Amino acid sequence: MIKNNSINIFFIGCLILIGISKMNAQSVVWSLNKAIEEAQKNRKLLTSLETEYKINQLKTKELNAKYLPRVSLNYNYQYNPIIATNVLPASAFNSGTSSSDMIPIKLGANYSQNAGILLQQPLLDISISKLITESKLHEKLANLSEKEARLELTYEVSKVYFNILVTEEQAKEAIGDTARTALSLKTITQKYNNKRVLKVDVNDAKITHNNAVQKYLNATNNALVLKQYLLYVTGNESSLASSMILEKYNMNENITDLDENQILALPQIEILKTQNEVLENKKKLERAKHSPMISANGYLGTDQFTENMNPFQQDSWYGNSYIGISLKLPIFFGENTAKRIDQLKFQQEQNNNRIVEDVNKNKYNALNASATYSNVLQQLKTVRENSRLTSEMVLVYQERYKFDQISFNELNDKEIQLQNLELAYNQLQKELIVSWLNWKKAAGKLVL
Repeated sequence: MIKNNSINIFFIGCLILIGISKMNAQSVVWSLNKAIEEAQKNRKLLTSLETEYKINQLKTKELNAKYLPRVSLNYNYQYNPIIATNVLPASAFNSGTSSSDMIPIKLGANYSQNAGILLQQPLLDISISKLITESKLHEKLANLSEKEARLELTYEVSKVYFNILVTEEQAKEAIGDTARTALSLKTITQKYNNKRVLKVDVNDAKITHNNAVQKYLNATNNALVLKQYLLYVTGNESSLASSMILEKYNMNENITDLDENQILALPQIEILKTQNEVLENKKKLERAKHSPMISANGYLGTDQFTENMNPFQQDSWYGNSYIGISLKLPIFFGENTAKRIDQLKFQQEQNNNRIVEDVNKNKYNALNASATYSNVLQQLKTVRENSRLTSEMVLVYQERYKFDQISFNELNDKEIQLQNLELAYNQLQKELIVSWLNWKKAAGKLVL
């Protein structure tokens, strides 16, 4: 019965391999660049940030329109139940008479209305130019935020992409483990049938083989789950995961070349720099509150004064027009601009300190990731060599066990040792991926 089970498991494994081969033949191959491009094309987060940039562009255009001439049609109607009265000296009506008497004069009429066109053309308003500059800086900030999001997305896509490759390698290794442990199980089953070993040894062999089979099943399932996540991250249908094939990618790269200029060009640093530019512009805007504002004004219209409401009364309309320059120089306007400017300076100092901290943090992260990468590479070489040696030993032990030269426990221990070495190797590969990506991200070398 045990013999039949091992043969069935081996047969199922062969069927799985054949199915995978057929699936691969019908699948579309994905490269890392394609995955990154798909993510940047499909993710709505990036679309939202791009929309934010467009919104700020429209705000800039809106502010530019403040320099356009302002034309308005003016109309006023007024009824005066009590007409204002003023007084004039009596001599104003009779220059030959000297008198201290005052004569009351009624000013206006019961009904008045006026209509005309008012034109205003701003000539000088420093505050408008500063607002336009600030709006352009907000455009830049929106663009940098989008760039930062793209970098984070590139990091996430790359990480899951490499983890899939590692998991698929793990599945291939598990196939070899399954075949090897199946052979050991077959050998000990034959001895058990010949009553040369105990049932306990058979059970140990079966447990080791079951673990190898489960390792394969876990690896294939993890690969499927990671592919589904990759499709989600790239904005595609997760149901396509079973037909996804990934290209191999070589991570060999010198990760000791650290350029501070590339760190300073990272979006998170550029955002802080641009925020300081916004604050500097705000300081100029505060100072501009004391600057003169000059505009050209023109008016063309007509006024009517009547005792009765009659817009068609003859000789009641009088033309009115003017052209001139308006100058406005604010002196006191209820604000303490000096204190406001001091606040902005302190905010700039905060950002400068954050820039220094972020640069130092990225340097540390890059150096730490580089050291981790080198150490993991060395560990991988050691584990790989130990796995190779242990694999040879397992084959030798299997031959020896056939001729009763060693106990089954010795063979089983070596097979378990080999499985543990393979698990450690796979874990180190994942650590290598993370350290490599962390270095590229901290060093400003993560390619979009």
